[in-house]
Amino acid sequence: MNRRQALKNLGLGGGALVATPTIISLLQSCGSGQVSGPSFLTASQAKALKEMVGLIIPTDFEVPGAVDVGVHEFIDLYWGKVLPTAEQVPALEDAFTPYSKTRRQEHILKGFAALAEVMQRDHQTDLEGASSQTYDAVLAHYLKADKAQSEAWSTEVWAYLEDLESNPEATVSSDAMANGLIHEVRSMTIWTWTQTQEIGENFLWYDPVPGVYQGCLPTSEAGNGKVMSL
Repeated sequence: MNRRQALKNLGLGGGALVATPTIISLLQSCGSGQVSGPSFLTASQAKALKEMVGLIIPTDFEVPGAVDVGVHEFIDLYWGKVLPTAEQVPALEDAFTPYSKTRRQEHILKGFAALAEVMQRDHQTDLEGASSQTYDAVLAHYLKADKAQSEAWSTEVWAYLEDLESNPEATVSSDAMANGLIHEVRSMTIWTWTQTQEIGENFLWYDPVPGVYQGCLPTSEAGNGKVMSL
């Protein structure tokens, strides 16, 4: 089973974000030629993101891939314009919300630094020079890791975030951080792809004005298992 068929079997779903007006505006700007270059990432990081996004949902003869509809552009814009900056984080914290544990912008950049270390260590190349085949091998290494290894990496990252609160010198392995970044990219790629106008209107079950709720319908009358796109 290829990745395209696997996504169809999942109902073309990815659930990651809430489609707020800001996010909808960013989605509309992507894939339309309005985005001239990376907003948050460096050129080499943006190249790495585009490679990964294109491998997660590749182009085929029937359906546009993630890169075709500007998913990589949206993710970069989302990270740069929606996530709070390091300067904004303190204003979001209170006694009940230690937001600093999820300084997302900082940790995303650390994830790319870790990915660069993995590329150099395992493939003797960098983010800019790595081939699509190399990125495919890296994605397979982390996304196809067995459950025990995947959980170990996740546990290591959360322990690192906890330690970082009291110890600015806390460290974490490159594998754990790269694994976290790649899983975030996969989640955002699937969600964003399903939310674009091209995919939503032309390839999902598109119904801009849903009717009354009907609980018992044959699959053939309910989008054949596809997610409804409004």
